[in-house]
Amino acid sequence: MKNAEMELKHRKKRKKKNNIKDKATHRKRELPLAERKRRRKRARKRVVFFERLLVACVIAAFLGGMGYFVWNIPSFRLTRQLDAGKEYTKKEAYDAAIKAYENALEIDSASVEAYRCMAGAYLGMEDDSHAKQILFDGWRSTQDEGLLQYYCTVLLNEAIAEINSDRISWETVEKIEDVLEQNMLEAEAMEAMETACRRLKEQMESANLDFASYQEMANNLSDFYASTGLEGMKKIVSEFGWLSMEEIELPMEYVDVYLSILENANSLGEMPERSEMIACLYKVKEIQAQFADIFVQMDEGNYEAAKDFIVTDGYLQLRDAFINGTMEYWEGSTYIPVSREYVILKQKDGKCSFEFPNYDANENTAGVLTVWGNAMTDNGVQRSSLTYEPAKEGESYYPHTEYVISYMCSNVQRANGYVSDMNYHFETRVHTEAGTSTTMIGDWGGPYQWQKTY
Repeated sequence: MKNAEMELKHRKKRKKKNNIKDKATHRKRELPLAERKRRRKRARKRVVFFERLLVACVIAAFLGGMGYFVWNIPSFRLTRQLDAGKEYTKKEAYDAAIKAYENALEIDSASVEAYRCMAGAYLGMEDDSHAKQILFDGWRSTQDEGLLQYYCTVLLNEAIAEINSDRISWETVEKIEDVLEQNMLEAEAMEAMETACRRLKEQMESANLDFASYQEMANNLSDFYASTGLEGMKKIVSEFGWLSMEEIELPMEYVDVYLSILENANSLGEMPERSEMIACLYKVKEIQAQFADIFVQMDEGNYEAAKDFIVTDGYLQLRDAFINGTMEYWEGSTYIPVSREYVILKQKDGKCSFEFPNYDANENTAGVLTVWGNAMTDNGVQRSSLTYEPAKEGESYYPHTEYVISYMCSNVQRANGYVSDMNYHFETRVHTEAGTSTTMIGDWGGPYQWQKTY
């Protein structure tokens, strides 16, 4: 029953629809021919319009996609960041410029221009340290020789600025060495190196010489020459290896060091004055060696050891050379000190000499021996004497003790009476603010030894 009713409804709808269609067709047939043509033409225009609109939309969509693709091509993005960075740099907005260059390097880590421009921005900020690091990193990343030369130029300009403003330090020399090691700007770098080393040595000579620093610098320059083989370094090493001070207080532990520096420098360019100083230092070493053992004995209070020492050929030759004025290099007259803390080197008019500080001059002395280099005869026989002053017990001169050992010809008691004979004397002098007391032992160690205090 339901199906029949539904079928009846569908028939009525179809009939109604067909009636409407038939009426529309009938109306069209009733329109004039011209009107029907006009309507058909207008319908075709609408179709063409919508077709063109569809094509335009498709083209626009395509072009939009292509534009987005082109906009994001890495080379285009890199160019935009570089251009932005340059504009910021012109406006001195360096932080923004650096950020743009960092973005550029994220796009292309091998962009030489990005490294160069970023270094320029840092230089604009007067941040040379970061500029150098960027250039060096860029060179390592790209192996671009232009970046390496830019890096060397910044380094060399820094060093020259320090030279011109009298702010020279060893770091100045190291910057120039860095440039020379890269085989860049050799002529300019070598000229700066020569000036820097000369000025640096002059600074050290005009102040209290720090010999440890001088040793380190001299050895560094020598090693640099050995490693690079740069011909220009030969002259620089030679000139640096000579202290032109008229007087140098050289600690004894640096005698061999200075001697090595002088000999190395002389092998690169001989100087008569330097050769003279080398001979002088060898004499210092000879004297120190000659007195080394007797110092030990005297420090231990074994004063009798001096008996044998002052009659050795070596000691007598020293004594006689001072008396006769034939001593080479070692300066002194009458009472000539020997000490172990430092030696005073002197050079004037191409001649070199040395002396050791006496007890008064050296506040931290570990003990002083004194050679008696004066003509003092007893019964026509030259006396041989040596004085020993132990280490100071504080900075004050007092109290102060001297021990004098002498070998002389004097009247001494023997079994058959008093005779003129060679014998030893041992004298102890104690200096205080109140005065000096002396104890004298004559014929020291002999069978008729005597003692007197005054």
